[in-house]
Order: sequence, then C-alpha cells, then structure tokens
Amino acid sequence: MRGKLLIVGLVSILFIFFVNKEIHAEEFKVTDEEELKTALDLAKTDDVILLGEGTYNGNFVIENTVTLIGEDGATIQGLDHGSVLTIHADDVVIENLQITGGGTQNAGIYVKSNRNRITNNRFYDVFHGVMVKDGYGNEITNNMMTSLFDAKHKGFGVYLIEAPYSIVTENIIYDSNDGIYISFSDLCEITGNTIKKARYGVHTMDSENVIIAQNVISNSRNGLMIMQSYSIRIKENYLHSNTTVDGAGMFIFDTFDSTISANIMEMNNKGIYLENALRNEILFNSFEGNDIGIEIGVDSNDNQINLNNFIGNTQQVISDKSNENSFTSNGYGNYWDNQSHLNINQDELNDYAYKSGDVFYNLTSDEPYLQLFTGSPAVRLWNTVEQYVPIPSNQFIVDEKPLIQPASIEVDIVGKQENKQQSIIWESFFFYVGLLCISVLIIGKTRRKQDA
Repeated sequence: MRGKLLIVGLVSILFIFFVNKEIHAEEFKVTDEEELKTALDLAKTDDVILLGEGTYNGNFVIENTVTLIGEDGATIQGLDHGSVLTIHADDVVIENLQITGGGTQNAGIYVKSNRNRITNNRFYDVFHGVMVKDGYGNEITNNMMTSLFDAKHKGFGVYLIEAPYSIVTENIIYDSNDGIYISFSDLCEITGNTIKKARYGVHTMDSENVIIAQNVISNSRNGLMIMQSYSIRIKENYLHSNTTVDGAGMFIFDTFDSTISANIMEMNNKGIYLENALRNEILFNSFEGNDIGIEIGVDSNDNQINLNNFIGNTQQVISDKSNENSFTSNGYGNYWDNQSHLNINQDELNDYAYKSGDVFYNLTSDEPYLQLFTGSPAVRLWNTVEQYVPIPSNQFIVDEKPLIQPASIEVDIVGKQENKQQSIIWESFFFYVGLLCISVLIIGKTRRKQDA
C-alpha cells in the first residue's frame, strides 16, 4: 500500500511540474527588430517567440531557453561584423528562419551552449552557417546553407569544435569551404546530408567514434577528408564526381582502427586515397568508373581490404611498394572486373589470384613524365599481361581469393536519388537569391546616383 502511495505521489508531482511549465510559458509575436530584442530580453524559460514575415536587421544574443520560430518570409539580416545569432543558453530551438549577413569570419548562428536544436532554416551569404564551440548534444537538421558569394572567401556550412555528441543530419550544403568540419569532437553523428561544391564535404580532425553515414557528396575536392582520427565509422555514403587532380571520394590520412563499409565511390579522381592509415577495415564498397579505385600511399599498413567491387576504374588499385595490407580475409577477396574468369569447381571464387597492374605506377614515381601514358591502350595491355605473369614480385598487389561475381552491397539508393533531386532544387534557390541580391544592389546604386 505504501509503495502504491509513493508511485501516485511521484506521478502527481511530475504532472504538476509539467502543467506549471506549460502555464508559465508565454508566446510573443514580433514584427520588427526592436520588438525582437525586447522579447529576447524579457523572455523566460520555455517562452516562444514568433517572428512575423519581414526583415529583422541586426545581431541578436539569446541568453534564455526559448524557441524562435519564423513565419514564412521571416529573415534576420546580420550586421557586417559578428555572428547574426549567438546562443548562450541551453535547450534553445531555432526554426524556420532565413539568416544572412554577419562578419566575414563569423557565423549565421554561433552556439556556445548545449542541447540546442537548429532546424528548417536557410542560410545564405554567411561565412559559416552554424558554428558550435564548447557545447555538447546540439542538433542541426534539415537546414539549407551556402557561404559568402565571394568565391575566394568561404567558410564552413557546419563547424564543430570541441562539440561532442553533435547530430548533423539531412542538411543541404552548397558552395562552401568545408561542408561539415568536425574538430576535437567525439561521438558525433553526420548522416543524410547532401553536400556539393565544397573543398571537403565532411572533414574530421582529432576526433573519435564519429559516424558518417548516408551522405551524398559531389563536385568537391575530397568528398570525405578524415585526418588524425580514430574509430570512425563510414558507411553507405555516395561519393561521386569529385574530380580535382589531387582529390578523392575519401582521403584517409593519419587515421586508425576505423571501418569503411557499403559506400559507393563513383566517377572520382580516386575512390579512396590512404596515407599513414593503419588497421582500418575497407569492406563491401563499390568503386566504379574512377581514375584510380584505391591508392595506398606511404606508411599505410595492416589494413583489411576485401569484399569490395572494382568496376570500370582506369586503374583498380595502386600502392607504395613498402606497404603491407591484406586483400583477402576469411577466404574471400574482392571482385575485379578486369580479371579473366576461371572457375573449374563452380564456387564463388576465381581459380587464380588477381594481381594489380602496379609496376607502371611504381615507374611513374621515379619518372613522373610517364603519367602522360596513364590509361593509354599500351598501359592497359601491360596491366593485362601482368595478370598472367607467374613470377612473384613486391611490385604487385595480390588478391589470393578474388570473387567470381560482384559482392552484394546494400545501400539506400532511393534516399540517394531523393537527395540528388533536392540538391538540384536548392541550387536553383541559391542562384535566384544571388540574382535578387545583385539586382537590389544595382537598383540602390542607380537611385543614389539619380538622387545626387
């Protein structure tokens, strides 16, 4: 009986707490910047501030736990210095606002606190879209972002520094320096984002246990730039058309004990480039139509590379000759579309090992001018002949158990296509916003000349 009374008492206390919380929360409707500033100054915990359609000029600081919701057409136009919105309070919600302006080294939203949610906003002509520093558990979701219109001076879409447990999901980021930059920020989740025309789509530095999954990244220097990081899980990303001379779908540098699985690298300069990468697993990935499928640079050892599909790449895999990595594990290697098939016992494996055409690559290291012949019919013939050379050589990469058919790889292709369509729509949006801003500037200058 006493236990039942205790439960009833606890439930009653919780009910009273939440009811009082709802009763004391207020909603403010504002229509200009002065009203917005006053509402922010007077707001108490859990109050809601609704911004009506229109432009709110200035930079604003949020010191209390509030929700800012914009009606359609609500725009905050920042000053030419500082961040447009700065959040000091925890548990703030920013929703459905258009944010532009701010200083040339600042952010549309600068977060210095915890557990905030930034959702369904549009950022354009800002340096950084959202910057989080020294805050944990923040969520940035379903936003559209592009950096300054100045092609030579661009910031990051999302910038996380010392911001563990951040969630960045379902954002569209276009024409920025790095799409998403994660520095000294462990246990973050970067999922479902579409990033185009960046230096690096997703860039990690000095971070651990980060999940990077189901992102679509294209037309950038490197789709993923993973540096000085540990235990990163990279899965089900679609990285395509990253074609700069020194670029790649993924650049894995100084990174250890990570898993790269079920990704599609298509039509890149390099599918994956490894350098000083140790003890990583590269499994169930598809390398299609790249200039180079995988390039393994210096000091990259003890990586497990198997159950991947290499299809239509000019060069499938090349490696610095000092590296030692495994292309077969538990009796299974990779699928290589340029290997002739011999399968007398009709099992899942080819009856002879696959050897990469790696000698030519090592020659180009000593004689760089030979790179002019990369992809030529003569080099293709050379690579084919090398498949049948029986003499072992440390110039070759050997897959002892190559697959007779491509490995089955499950990726969310539907989501990939939807993201590509959304990207096209929002590219058009940013293009027309840019035209509108230019038109306003021209009209303004013309009127000033006429008035003079």
